Amino acid sequence: MTDAHIRKGRSRTNYTMVYHELFDLYHPYIGDKATLLYTYLLRSRNNEEDNSDYGKSWRGRKGIAEKFQLSFSTLPLIDDILVASGLIAIETRPSGRGREKIYYTVNDPLEREEFRKVEAEIEVRLRVLAQQKGAVASLFGKDFKKKLTGE
Repeated sequence: MTDAHIRKGRSRTNYTMVYHELFDLYHPYIGDKATLLYTYLLRSRNNEEDNSDYGKSWRGRKGIAEKFQLSFSTLPLIDDILVASGLIAIETRPSGRGREKIYYTVNDPLEREEFRKVEAEIEVRLRVLAQQKGAVASLFGKDFKKKLTGE
């Protein structure tokens, strides 16, 4: 048996940990754009436990649309996908500028065993979403798109 040597290397602060389950379990359902938005919201999630906005992110739509070259009409569809998958919850609050501000509660992905227990429910919610908003289906992961179309 060989002893492994792991070099510590340079350590950094100000990083975001991404759970394997996001890519292994959720991505095949939610697709690239929803995965990208989720990781961005996760990156900006408030992690101060004593703060009333703990677990929340409040990135503006304009900045998100510009940063990732997404249309404003696509963002609500991506939000719907992330809500249906349980990765986020959305609340709005008055901003004082005539529009409500969107606050995302950013949840950690479920662990594999937990995900498998609710996977069928997530799939049903995404199917219902596709029936209600046909355009959303183009954003789903390729594996789930195949299930929807019967390929």
